[in-house]
Amino acid sequence: MGGSCSKCGATVVIPTNVSFNQIPVVPEKSGSSKPTRLVENCIVIWLFDDPSRKFENEKEQLRRLVYGFQVFNNADLCVDYIRDIQDEKIFLITSVTYQSTINLYHLPQLEKIYIFDTLSHDDNKQNLQYNVFRDINNLCKQLEEDIELCEFDLICFSTFSDDTKSSIILTKEQTGFVFIHIFNEIMARIKYDSDAKNFFIDFCRICYENNDEQLRIIDEFEKYYRPHRALDWLKRPCFISKILSRMRRIHETDIVYKLGFFLKHLNMQLIHLHEENALLMKNISIVYRGKTMLNDEFELLLKNNCHGLLSFANFLGTSINKENMIDFIRHRLAIHPDRIGILFEIHLDSMIYDEKNPFALLNDDNSKNSEIYFDTGCVFRIESIEQLNEDLLMIWCVKLQLIRNDDPQVVRILEPFRTDEQYENPLSCLGKLLMSMGEYKRVEQFFLEALNDSAVLSQPRRLVRTRTGLGSNYIHKGDYIAALIHYEQALKVSLTYLPSDHYNLAPIHKSIGDCYLNQNNYENALTNYERAIHLIESNTQSPKSSTITELQNLVNKTKQLIENNKSLLLIESQK
Repeated sequence: MGGSCSKCGATVVIPTNVSFNQIPVVPEKSGSSKPTRLVENCIVIWLFDDPSRKFENEKEQLRRLVYGFQVFNNADLCVDYIRDIQDEKIFLITSVTYQSTINLYHLPQLEKIYIFDTLSHDDNKQNLQYNVFRDINNLCKQLEEDIELCEFDLICFSTFSDDTKSSIILTKEQTGFVFIHIFNEIMARIKYDSDAKNFFIDFCRICYENNDEQLRIIDEFEKYYRPHRALDWLKRPCFISKILSRMRRIHETDIVYKLGFFLKHLNMQLIHLHEENALLMKNISIVYRGKTMLNDEFELLLKNNCHGLLSFANFLGTSINKENMIDFIRHRLAIHPDRIGILFEIHLDSMIYDEKNPFALLNDDNSKNSEIYFDTGCVFRIESIEQLNEDLLMIWCVKLQLIRNDDPQVVRILEPFRTDEQYENPLSCLGKLLMSMGEYKRVEQFFLEALNDSAVLSQPRRLVRTRTGLGSNYIHKGDYIAALIHYEQALKVSLTYLPSDHYNLAPIHKSIGDCYLNQNNYENALTNYERAIHLIESNTQSPKSSTITELQNLVNKTKQLIENNKSLLLIESQK
């Protein structure tokens, strides 16, 4: 079935006795350069069209206060910049005329517009749906409040419909539910060395190099952070809580890896607090969390999934005070009247508790303001969805029931994904889930950042997994040249710890063959397919039938393409 050994051997690029340390490491460039990478959910933009008004002191004050501060004096360039924003929420300060901002108001990325004008007393501006400020201190205070409300509203969750049939092909939303749990299981198994905190601090200093206030807080974190106080930092509206919120919301997994030590500390502190406040917890049966959503999102994720399952991707803070959450919804709907208010009413059972996904009471001096925090991955069943009228405020009450993570329905959903690959190749497993969600940009960013990680570069097996993950992502994107580069690098590194006839090399040869086939390089494709068959046939313990059948079909297809090419060349030569 396979080709000759001499022909197959042509793809072995380096001899097996080459040391892993002898392979040159080529620095990789990620999609975003580190100094300019955005790591928070919100950006503040100031647009003004009068060059004579510099606002230097005001700009410096805002630059110290907020993250991601940008200045424009051209409305068209400003609109183009905002339209290119996909993941961040924009708070726009403007000193320009209403006509200049009319094209901005309906952009979905835009959270709020503020008018700052120390000179004008034009009362017509008071009729706009904007906040008008003549004092920079008042503007800064309002910005801080609005950004905090926006961050609170950006909790993300995924649902899984209550369909008893096992579905092979999941929707993007269902895959998101699976991703939350598989990612948490992988993160729980990772061991972090004593330098993990320092690596994260160095990363944060680069990201916040232009923000003196956050640099000060980063210094404070470096000196005073202790594992048993991790929740204090999660609750604090500073760099670490904002980075974590964004990373879980938009699946920037490479950054969550940098925060892995902190996630473990949060988990441990929740377990400790649950034991410490167990008696108080028995008196709490319902907690609340508010959120606003667009109607289409509400229909897709909640209304159509009643009686299904729900998991939050974030650490979830909830309140025993229902009115606090309704007030929050009221404030958000005042800014976004096109949204609908959601009140999550979470019902607890003190008997349902899992240390892998703990929850705990954070007791407050004022018992009415006590909060319960849930670890990521806690599972809830959507019991009912009803519309309520709270002081003329129409909101949807979504009743959730906390259930165990070993609930039969949860196990049935997740069990197919708890494969050997999740344990042996967790990077590849996460990459495939992200690709299933169409998050190719995130996968590329995740693996490219991994290639800058000394822990990956120093361990050949982890480096191979990273290279093959990148190759797979580029194949899905149709970039076969880039994919081939990474698969060939994976083969080189594999040969530093595996003999050239090891059957574990077969998948890499098959992938290299796919890259060549899609580039119409049929000879090299055939060589690699035949090599893969030979490696599998030479191993008596590896699975054969379906894999070899697929490879043999590819060999036959490639041979036919080679013959077709020869016929075309012959015809051309006879003309």
